[in-house]
Amino acid sequence: MTEDPGGYVLGSTPQERTRLDLQSEYYRPATEDALRRGGLRPGMHVLEIGAGTGGMTLVAADVVGAGGAVVGVDASADSLATATGTARSRGLDHVVFEQADVLGWEPSRRFDALIGRLVLMYLPDPAAEIRRLARAVVPGGLVLFQDFAISAARQHPETAVFKVALDRTLAAFEAAGRPTDMGYDLGRVLRAAGLPEPAMSIGGRWEDGPDATAYQLLAETTRTLLPVMVSRGLATEAEVDVDHLEERLRAAAAEAGSGVSAPPLVTAWSHLRDGTSLS
Repeated sequence: MTEDPGGYVLGSTPQERTRLDLQSEYYRPATEDALRRGGLRPGMHVLEIGAGTGGMTLVAADVVGAGGAVVGVDASADSLATATGTARSRGLDHVVFEQADVLGWEPSRRFDALIGRLVLMYLPDPAAEIRRLARAVVPGGLVLFQDFAISAARQHPETAVFKVALDRTLAAFEAAGRPTDMGYDLGRVLRAAGLPEPAMSIGGRWEDGPDATAYQLLAETTRTLLPVMVSRGLATEAEVDVDHLEERLRAAAAEAGSGVSAPPLVTAWSHLRDGTSLS
């Protein structure tokens, strides 16, 4: 991973793509529930930006069914290769991926829905990009985005190793100039894009016991952000001891009898009114 203060700071290594797949599976129920609440239905044609390894794309594909279609756009060829392989292995012929920088990509047709998950926090002007891309959404169509509230990750009872790991993650994102709680700002962003008043929801998982997936997610996110932590003087590699972090998180949780939640996923959605102007 290389630090990119102006954009995506998590990179696209094989290990990071594996982490993204784990994260996608963890948040799949929250994403599917939000898409259905937002009004995604069978037969709809969907555009997703920041598709990555295809986690949200594949959920949308399941919701719209074979009578619909999903186009996922992302800048990383390696991530899209993973996404394409997964889609093909599942026989999802109504899913296609396109490699492009979202900031310069122009849709060539109209869609019933524009969606994205964990992408707006990496855009310099997310409201402007939504306004631009939503011009390709049909009247009455859906615009829906999801993002994290990282500071709202919780462990109860909280252990010292969990608190330190979460604090370092927050500090690394902040040092790279990325918002840690973009989820809470989604309503404001959609309004700034000129969309009708959005609805919002929040979803996630609470896991009891030391076997929680959240500990693996926190440890692997720490691994990916480690170069930022070291380069910005937030911690040394020895202090983080990332190769044993998951083990230490689980051991502390077992001793304290803790439950845990990874960062909740906030969703905001709006439907374009007939005559809505996004110029």
